Amino acid sequence: MATNKSKTVSELREQLNAESQANSFIESLFDEGTFVQLGAYVKQSTTAADTGDKASDFEGVITGYGAIDGRLIFIFVQDSSRMKGAFGELHARKICSVYDMAMKAGAPIIGVFDSCGAKIEEGIAAMSAYASVMKKSSDASGFIPQIAVINGVCAGIAAIFAAMSDFIIASETADMYVTSPFLFPNGKKEINTIEKMAESGICDIVCKESEITEKIKQLLSFLPENSESEAIIENDDDLNRLTPELENSVKSGDMISVINAVADNGRVLEVASSYAPEMICSFISVGGYSCGVVANNPSVKHGALTPAAADKASGFVNLCTSFGIPVITFVDSVGTDGTIENESNYASSLASLAFSYAQAESPVITVITGKAYGVCGTVFGAKSVGADIVYATENAVISAMAPEAAVSFLYGKEAAKSEDPEKFKNEKIAEWVNDSASAIAAAKTGAVDDIITTEQLRQRICTAIEMMNA
Repeated sequence: MATNKSKTVSELREQLNAESQANSFIESLFDEGTFVQLGAYVKQSTTAADTGDKASDFEGVITGYGAIDGRLIFIFVQDSSRMKGAFGELHARKICSVYDMAMKAGAPIIGVFDSCGAKIEEGIAAMSAYASVMKKSSDASGFIPQIAVINGVCAGIAAIFAAMSDFIIASETADMYVTSPFLFPNGKKEINTIEKMAESGICDIVCKESEITEKIKQLLSFLPENSESEAIIENDDDLNRLTPELENSVKSGDMISVINAVADNGRVLEVASSYAPEMICSFISVGGYSCGVVANNPSVKHGALTPAAADKASGFVNLCTSFGIPVITFVDSVGTDGTIENESNYASSLASLAFSYAQAESPVITVITGKAYGVCGTVFGAKSVGADIVYATENAVISAMAPEAAVSFLYGKEAAKSEDPEKFKNEKIAEWVNDSASAIAAAKTGAVDDIITTEQLRQRICTAIEMMNA
């Protein structure tokens, strides 16, 4: 086989730009003619993976920068056509270098994972190489957005590296696992499917391979350049647009419709939809500002604040506030679900959620659209835990516990002695809702700033976002 020295620059350049899955992906993602490679000719022959039929004249990762929809973005793309994308010392050095440039420029970075794994012939050097890129990811965390794209195999330590990113977008046919399937009994590959990773909250967006570039662009549009800049989205929707169509959606707990109606021109991107679906986390545009939404989903488990739901909301609130993205919270939940399986995890998960809101430095707006029972009225975007503004719709019910439970606790003995226990309970429940659990009662204590109609939802949220970003 010919060595690099025996090839002309023209021959190497032609080989460098040869059609491959990695080059095609880069071409489809970046604005035409803007992508510039870094360390394009890097190659070091040190192991058996670099020689013979598996050899390549270039390292198995492409790094560089360019424009995506006019914005500066850095990227590294593992190229499985080059030594199967094997990860080694030079591979890591290229990734570390592009991280350094992204940090210096204060611009987002995308990592595309498609590799057979480490060059095991390099031994501890390969392990140290993985550690070096993870250190760079840690240094970048909270300063520049990091997006991992799983478009092939992401195995072993690479899966840990990918999980350190702010978001993971994966194709439906990708593989992501820490422990190789052949180490499980009967090689049960289904343990490591992308669907399982999505259900556990590891993968934020799962889509067809043909949709990946569009999902990346959509996600980037909601993210700022870095933690010191704002994410502004072009918008021609009316800030004062009313939403009378939401009356039935609010009553029925159709939170997806509520979020879509509040957003500018319905511009919404939900993340981690397969994980804890009783909690919704989405990016939306409101008055031209990128905002994060966390919302109970009453159509799943009555919007119960399960430990997984609390963890999901907490992580999303932390991410939004680290990049200065305002957080909008929609509350409609029966509170905790009270199962024995969940009980041991509740305290730590709810504590993390309360901590996230209490430490949030970006604007936090909460709207109670339905039920706010128990801890959901305390740790989930409550005024006392850190929300800047709290609204409640006219029919909101805000109570230390479900009205039915409160009446049973307070008037159980009296109900049993009454001539018509059921009628007695219903009357007491109505009294409780009207006197102790109404939006008016909460507003009188200062826990709610104002009581609004459903048609005012978008208008009042837009006004608050505009005011707090002035």
